[in-house]
Amino acid sequence: MPKYMIIHHQDPQFVSCHINLACKVCAKEKRASWKRAYYNLREGRIFCEWEAPDEDTLKEILLESGFPHGEVVEVEALTPGECAWEIFGELED
Repeated sequence: MPKYMIIHHQDPQFVSCHINLACKVCAKEKRASWKRAYYNLREGRIFCEWEAPDEDTLKEILLESGFPHGEVVEVEALTPGECAWEIFGELED
């Protein structure tokens, strides 16, 4: 299933007041799977990782939730262990 990153940029006060409620709503969603969120309360930014059948389904969920959102970006994940080091060269200490 495709992965998406939703980028929210809100007033820090809004984020601190609503993040727990948003997490509860997202965790109950059945059409897509919320994986995790990264946030910076100082800047009022939240980055939410989701798996969803498509971008339209995810945007529909966001609209129904009533929580404001910004950009929705399809992403792929890569860990250090998955890197093709022969392409990029070895990292130097």
